[in-house]
Amino acid sequence: MNNKQKQFILLTTAMFAVIVLIFNIHAYVDSSRFISGASRPSQVLNVNRLRHPNINKPSEHRHYLDLSKQGQLRLIMVPGLNRLYVLSGQRVVYIMHTRTNIQRRALTSQGHHGQQVAHVNSDHTLAGRNWSALSHQCYIIAPATVDQDHVAKDWLKTAFAFPNSIQLSQPDAQWLQSLPKNTKIIIR
Repeated sequence: MNNKQKQFILLTTAMFAVIVLIFNIHAYVDSSRFISGASRPSQVLNVNRLRHPNINKPSEHRHYLDLSKQGQLRLIMVPGLNRLYVLSGQRVVYIMHTRTNIQRRALTSQGHHGQQVAHVNSDHTLAGRNWSALSHQCYIIAPATVDQDHVAKDWLKTAFAFPNSIQLSQPDAQWLQSLPKNTKIIIR
């Protein structure tokens, strides 16, 4: 390689590094994408691990943690971002794609869970899997079928809604069945 080629490679590498740095600084400074009460570095780290929403896959590209071993465990649901944050103290340990139709309130886990549940109203029949009971007659669930039709992989974009529920992917909902009793869930 001659001297001009080395300078060109060095210059392009430096420009790429500067662009990556600018994007990371912008993402870190943009406060609308962060929740209060949790460290920003842990949020950035877990957002980088998120997959594209899929009803059949976990939300992040890593293994689930043992929830019983996490100190000061709490969950924060942010409907505007369609995310459920699992916090251990001030650190985000996992982020899940989710949606809810529950108004702002604080809930607690009840320790009850099951494999399937159905909700029938005058217009639709909704079936879900891996449900977990919360206080105030609310629950965590993975939607399975709507009027006998399977829920699409990109389930966050569909127009159905389980009443009083936090809806997650099937693996995420199954993991949250191990949520310790009386864990606080805050919906902002």
